[in-house]
Amino acid sequence: MEPMDCDYLIVGAGLAGASTAYYLTQQCLGRNGRQPRIVIVEKEPTPGAHSSGRNAALIRRYVEDPAVAALAERGADVLVRSELAEFHATGSMLVGLGDDDASEHFPTATGRGRWCPGDGVIDVAGLLSTYLQGQVIHYEAEVREWHDAGSMALKVVTSTGTFNTRLLVNAAGPWAGELGSLPMAALNRHLFATPPIETVAPDWPFVWDLECGLYFRPESGGLLLCACDETPAPPGVYEEDPQVAIHLADLLRDRQPGLGEIRIMQSWVGQRTFAPDRRFAIGYDPRDRRIFHVAGLGGHGVTTAPAVGALAAELLLNPESPRAKDNPFDPGRLV
Repeated sequence: MEPMDCDYLIVGAGLAGASTAYYLTQQCLGRNGRQPRIVIVEKEPTPGAHSSGRNAALIRRYVEDPAVAALAERGADVLVRSELAEFHATGSMLVGLGDDDASEHFPTATGRGRWCPGDGVIDVAGLLSTYLQGQVIHYEAEVREWHDAGSMALKVVTSTGTFNTRLLVNAAGPWAGELGSLPMAALNRHLFATPPIETVAPDWPFVWDLECGLYFRPESGGLLLCACDETPAPPGVYEEDPQVAIHLADLLRDRQPGLGEIRIMQSWVGQRTFAPDRRFAIGYDPRDRRIFHVAGLGGHGVTTAPAVGALAAELLLNPESPRAKDNPFDPGRLV
């Protein structure tokens, strides 16, 4: 097989890579000249098999870090229009941030906090599908290595073929640290689902207790719950820890007695990836300007995807833009 030439080779068909490809294409439509050749390589046989497909689908604007919060606001402003995927404005109750009574919005919930009517739940699979529509994607193509190909190009060798590219975009999710030689940590988090519960209404909001690390929302007639656990793990290794279920039961007993006795029907593990300072890495690698990172989105990938993709596309197309010079997500801080 002859090497395939492209301008941008994006590693990873999760939300980071897919949104970058989407907004790169969109921003190029308004520019003169030919469209860039964008190729996505994905190590799995389907997109979103890892972090992008193992989350609670929550759209939450509140984030403590102001830089990430700005992306969350911009991302949510796009997603709530339901143009990219179906969004349900259930609202959220953030326990510990205010004096609103949680039970006014989620009758069996306990606590006081901030009522956020603009938050909600989105169809993550639909969002990912929109981003990937029309993109050139090579599945089961794991990156093995890359070499200098001259003329400021890279030769990237994958398990299914070789690509000559002007720029490699590292959007490899839990593998982004390994691929890009960045100090990224993958942390496992458990999600639990109950059988249907007669007293739970599907249009109730999600409740997030920021004081103890516990959230829950209606799902399939029952509840989806999380104890916000964080366990370091190798990328892609989702081993369930029975102690987390015990911790969840303790939190529910102490913090949410109104929910009553909860029976778990199903559980699974997702994975979130962080830099040491928990800020994203979006920008060129100072060690090699042919490498660009869109990594370390942690638990904010769904909400921030439109803003992250748009920012990445802007920096890729205009490395000297004002946002590049004042970029709080510059990967240079990590190397």
